[in-house]
Amino acid sequence: MLPPYIVYKADYLWITWKESGPTNARYNRSRSGWFETNLFEDWFLQIALPYIRSLPPGQKVLIGDNLASHISLDVVQKCEENNICFILLPPNSTQLTQPLDVSVFRPIKIKWRKVLRDWKKDNKDVIRKDVFPRPHDGAT
Repeated sequence: MLPPYIVYKADYLWITWKESGPTNARYNRSRSGWFETNLFEDWFLQIALPYIRSLPPGQKVLIGDNLASHISLDVVQKCEENNICFILLPPNSTQLTQPLDVSVFRPIKIKWRKVLRDWKKDNKDVIRKDVFPRPHDGAT
């Protein structure tokens, strides 16, 4: 499993937002909080490509969801250099072509909502960015 890549909605990325987070997690930020091209390139170069290079020799396949930010000349060139076939799924086909949304991400979203509900029971505010990456056991 690849380490998490966490994107904050912010103008700057503070060191305290990364403390005590998951092992090997990578953190970044964007003004909108969305995964922009520069973030995708960073994820690909720092997380995906090293993992792919660690696999046995032979062609690999990387599947993207046709998000505009996933279309990057640098990533395409690195894919060609590393024998990676980069495939973009057809637009508006998530329910058919992305079973991870149901089998993996849905349970994660359910668990995350529980973390947020539990947090709100004991706290008046949202989870601050300097608290977010830390393990949560119900304590504030």
